[in-house]
Amino acid sequence: METLLHNLIKTQIAAVLAMMVQAQQLGRFFGDRMRLVHEAAGLSVEPDGTFASNEALRLQHVRFEQGTNSIEVIGSPDMVLEVVSEHSVQKDTVVLRELYAAAGIAEYWLVNPLGEELSLDILRLSPKGYTASRKSSGWVKSTVFGKSFRLEVQESNDDLPDYRLQVR
Repeated sequence: METLLHNLIKTQIAAVLAMMVQAQQLGRFFGDRMRLVHEAAGLSVEPDGTFASNEALRLQHVRFEQGTNSIEVIGSPDMVLEVVSEHSVQKDTVVLRELYAAAGIAEYWLVNPLGEELSLDILRLSPKGYTASRKSSGWVKSTVFGKSFRLEVQESNDDLPDYRLQVR
């Protein structure tokens, strides 16, 4: 079962990225519940977010295929997003990290709201697997989007946190 904070975080990130991708006509961004399949890597999951660039679509690194109940994303998108929850720590930080690397996904965005501080890590694929992009004052650079991002939490009027994904 998904937690409220998990949902608030992924919704904020998806909203910002989807609007940016659409406004700049970069490709396609899919929110959660879109199945991603990469047979060679043994991957069949529903990330919290997936981005496929126009170039990945043109070169057919990614294609869309009718699955049993819906259309699936097949191949290697440019970016995936996962938000860690109490029940997904091992899956998100170890298992999926390895599977996404094996699938050749250039960036793995990993958000961890557990613990003392909220963290957004952009992991870049290298020949040895993923390495974390360096942060500067909380900002982290995405080579996929060519921009820097910072995820912050703020207080709100309803006692729930407000998450904000900033872009520069």
